Amino acid sequence: MSKLQSINPSNYEILGEVEISSEQDIVQKFNLAKKAQSEWQNIGLEKRLEYLNKTVEILKSKKDEFILLESREIGMPINDASIDFDAGIDYIRWYLDNATKYLSPETTFENETEIHQVFYDPIGVVAVITPWNFPLNNFIWGSFQNLIAGNTVILKHSEECPLCGEFIENIFSANLPKGVFNEIYGDSEVGKILIAQDINMIMFTGSTKTGKLLYKTAGEKFIKAVMELGGSAPGIVFEDANINSAVENICFNRLFNSGQCCDGLKRLIVHKNVFNEIVEKLSLAFNNKKVGIAEDSNTEMGPLVAQRQLDLLISQIKDAKIKGANIAVGGAY
Repeated sequence: MSKLQSINPSNYEILGEVEISSEQDIVQKFNLAKKAQSEWQNIGLEKRLEYLNKTVEILKSKKDEFILLESREIGMPINDASIDFDAGIDYIRWYLDNATKYLSPETTFENETEIHQVFYDPIGVVAVITPWNFPLNNFIWGSFQNLIAGNTVILKHSEECPLCGEFIENIFSANLPKGVFNEIYGDSEVGKILIAQDINMIMFTGSTKTGKLLYKTAGEKFIKAVMELGGSAPGIVFEDANINSAVENICFNRLFNSGQCCDGLKRLIVHKNVFNEIVEKLSLAFNNKKVGIAEDSNTEMGPLVAQRQLDLLISQIKDAKIKGANIAVGGAY
């Protein structure tokens, strides 16, 4: 059986390994999910919430263990990982607290002879494919809401965070009915086998290129698809902006999780009258950031998750230089 290694990007230490899911494994987990779905739906929302509330309490008790693993596996600075975990629990709490409100039948029209109602029924088995940058929250956004709604889930985390995926699987698979939540491991080839099953929905976060392929598959299967694809979030600084506040916000939104955020600030548009001041203060702020091992609590900027990410960034710096960019901080390549 092939193994998938987890490597700490701070020091290239091998943290552990998991077995890459074979086609037989994936088919087996799909069959479990399909078999479990009717019962998970039929126990009703109240009972599902009971299961999930108990499971979340177990997850919360393991915060320190998880954020250390997340920091070591993907290079997220440990303080960012703590913020990330707490935010995830806040999302979960909102979903659980508001599930009854949003999933109960809705009366849209009523008179003496007619009642029109909308019912919110589960879709079935959902394939969820997520990236590595927020292992817990990507699970929450893609899988947890589906579990509340009565769907069963087969999740494929990125191959960059298999141990975080295994951590989540061990908690949720052990505390929910068999087959309700399932995880598979591997690269895009494993994802292809997953979406070839008789699934009812695809949820994907990742590149536009891969999203297009998955969307085509969903169209051919005539099933629902939810996609969060690549983008480039801009920041704008107006002439009358509070410059110190702007710099603080720019630094946070560019550097959180070592800059590896789907909606991280990637372009900055600055009014010409404050441009020089912004460059000067940003340069000072970036120079003062502590770069280091992700699990060190003093670290503000950790490593990128993998060598390929660093190579991509270096190529972008070189391209910018060729096109006339003036590098104010770093960029010594």
